[in-house]
Amino acid sequence: MTWRIAVDIGGTFTDIVALEEHSGALHLAKVPSTPDDPARGFIQGLDHVTARFAIPESEIGAVFHGTTVATNAILERKYAPMGLIITRGYREALECARQTVPGEFGDITWWIKPPRVVPLEFVREVSARIDVQGREVRPVDPIEVRALALDFKQIGIKAIAVSLLHSYRDPAHEQAIREIIREVYPECFISISSDILREYREYERTNTTCLNTALMPLLSDYHAKLQRHLRDRKINAPFYIMRSSGGLAQAEEIARLPIAAALSGPAAGVVAATHCGMVSGFKDVIAFDVGGTSADICLVENGSPRMLTEGRVDIYDIKTPMIDIHTVGAGGGSIAWLAGGRSLKVGPQSAGAAPGPACYDRGGTEPTVTDANLVLGRITSSLAGGGITLNRDKAVAAIGTLAQQLGLDLISAAEGILRIAIENMAAGIRTVSVKRGRDPRTYALVAFGGAGPLHACTLADRLDMKRVLIPPNPGVTSAYGLLLTDVRIDQVHTNVQREDRLNASQIEDDLRTLETQVTKRLTGEGFSHAGVVLEHFIDMRYAGQAYEIRTPLPGNQDSIGVRLRTAIDHFHHHHKDLYGYSYEGKQFVELVNVGVTGLGLLTRPQVPSMVLAGADPSAAFCGYTTVHFPQEQGTVETPVYDRGKLRAGNEIVGPAIINQYDSTTVLNPGWQGHLDRWGTLVLTKAQPKAQENAHE
Repeated sequence: MTWRIAVDIGGTFTDIVALEEHSGALHLAKVPSTPDDPARGFIQGLDHVTARFAIPESEIGAVFHGTTVATNAILERKYAPMGLIITRGYREALECARQTVPGEFGDITWWIKPPRVVPLEFVREVSARIDVQGREVRPVDPIEVRALALDFKQIGIKAIAVSLLHSYRDPAHEQAIREIIREVYPECFISISSDILREYREYERTNTTCLNTALMPLLSDYHAKLQRHLRDRKINAPFYIMRSSGGLAQAEEIARLPIAAALSGPAAGVVAATHCGMVSGFKDVIAFDVGGTSADICLVENGSPRMLTEGRVDIYDIKTPMIDIHTVGAGGGSIAWLAGGRSLKVGPQSAGAAPGPACYDRGGTEPTVTDANLVLGRITSSLAGGGITLNRDKAVAAIGTLAQQLGLDLISAAEGILRIAIENMAAGIRTVSVKRGRDPRTYALVAFGGAGPLHACTLADRLDMKRVLIPPNPGVTSAYGLLLTDVRIDQVHTNVQREDRLNASQIEDDLRTLETQVTKRLTGEGFSHAGVVLEHFIDMRYAGQAYEIRTPLPGNQDSIGVRLRTAIDHFHHHHKDLYGYSYEGKQFVELVNVGVTGLGLLTRPQVPSMVLAGADPSAAFCGYTTVHFPQEQGTVETPVYDRGKLRAGNEIVGPAIINQYDSTTVLNPGWQGHLDRWGTLVLTKAQPKAQENAHE
């Protein structure tokens, strides 16, 4: 037998999924995360699952990992001090930045710029220069570069970014500078912008390169620690890290390119939610991943999440391919507090894994969303299959203090916390749907993460959504998503051309060059040519616009001229779909970047179909509990079911609590659910009788 093991580190729990490839059997585990040293949580989780399920190290075929280490380092500014080498005359490139107006229209706003990643005193200029056509103006001066490298070494800078003007045209100068620095300062971490991003826009390229460089010491140490443990355990298997784009990369590559994994864990969750929706017959879904610290939300249309060519992590613009994920500070560990001593707020501060919510009984005293759910009876006395025993008295004490300050009774205070958390989540869903011209009522909500199913029906009620999907193992869905994707490489080259003056042969030459580079890298990682799939794309815009839309370049068998015409037609349609208007026939289209995505295909786990067993769920019935549901629904004697004992076709009418190892699903009054043959719990909002009669 051969096993694949996926480990996803969240804010509260580290989730592990072990897949036995031949039978398709899944084994799950959750262990507390270790924010002080994330590598320790990974190691403990891996050791726990191999020991618990007696998995021999020799039979582990691959290890997959989703991590927020890079994200957290950016959020907390805990990256290494670094230096920047830049073209003479452009020392203030990071200071120029971009102009950003925070807030919504109508708000009181102010102009802000993010703080520099590299302090100005650690920026050094070189005389080497290439012009916009890629022609050398001044060559690299080796003596000048050696002096800069020794200067950085003397002042203790151990990471250096190199970002020269127009290096996207020709990277030769940056490559030469890197080799000279390696000669005199070999222990230094170095990244060059032409390796990070072969695209124009000097600020984004420089800032992304600087953040990547700043993360290199941390991520290199982190991955080295994990790989050392794998070697010590005699696990000689490929080790893959999830990219922000939803594809995988070898751990060694992410150590060199850590910025590509800034949204590693959430991306895996979107991949799994998309897969869950497609298998159960829903192409248009909203992925809703709620963990201990946040809720990650993504709109998926026609089985594909929206991809971005650039995004934002905290206050920094980062130009790297990523799934369009919106995050709000509303999770199970989000802390309830009083603003100005009288206004109830929830989040974004979180109790995290340590000390955790008050009910974890690990020293936490502040009231959280998890404490509110426990007080309302929405979760039982333990989590993670009994791994964490919940102390209701501690939850009552934490929320009771807040209730006293608000002049409310205990239940009203807990309900208020839950209502505000739900509104924060609803605002996040409106951001990815309503604000982009999409009606959330026409989508299915795929709720996962440890706390997603707990809040799904209440959130759907708030948004008038009619259908919710709960994956088979919602609490470890992001870890499972690591097993559902392929190794991915994106290569991009800037080549700005207008549609009335296209040099099609030049674009074709660029694509061939990029294809060769991508194929060489994937075959070098062990993939056969038959196991490599290449996809072409072009970033386009209307002349005069500042940002582009990534558009597939279809029809590999057609001439490049026909393919470009088809892509331009698709661009007009896509632009109208996204922004509500098109300038087709009124404005020329500009082609800005050409690119190739390469996929190294991996075997996907098989999803077995279950045999229908009838509607009666009584075999899974465990007893009754008292639950307080929102507002007019009140306190209800509620049946409890064990999801592990439900069979395909079983139907449950709300109110109900459905417990399982990794999560709890709350079925509100007015909702009903059934288990489909793929193991997904499909929840639907029951229609009022008057509405049913109207339909008839």
